Amino acid sequence: MNRILFVICTLVLLSSCTIPKPFDFQIDRNFSITVNGAIEHSGTIFTDPYPTIEEVLKRVNVLPEGDLSAINLQTILHHKDVLYIPFKKAIPCVSINTGTLADLDSLIGIGEKTAQAIIDYRSSVSLFQKIEDLLNVKGIGEKTLAKFKDRLCL
Repeated sequence: MNRILFVICTLVLLSSCTIPKPFDFQIDRNFSITVNGAIEHSGTIFTDPYPTIEEVLKRVNVLPEGDLSAINLQTILHHKDVLYIPFKKAIPCVSINTGTLADLDSLIGIGEKTAQAIIDYRSSVSLFQKIEDLLNVKGIGEKTLAKFKDRLCL
């Protein structure tokens, strides 16, 4: 009988206790993220702590020329982070170190044969260290390189 009474009293006492939640915190309304680049209005927004980029982008107007392709929308932002939304490039660059046959073939002055020669060179010799290294590839001279040099990147 005493054990039953003890258990009941213990349960009553425990039920009236408030146990703090491990992550019970006050929302800091001074949590700020600065957003600029390809958005309608650059500036600082105030948000709940640790939003994702996706949550922040819902609060700003990204311009049509904004490029979100390289941004991980699930990245968590921290207080005073600066989020830059890049602009889409008018003419995308073609990487001579990673470009596909079709990418390289799209360049003015480069046909399928020369595009394959570029791929073969980087596979057998080495990756290109600078754009001018293309002059080492058979079929590419100074005049040919000048036609598409501005569209290239490493």
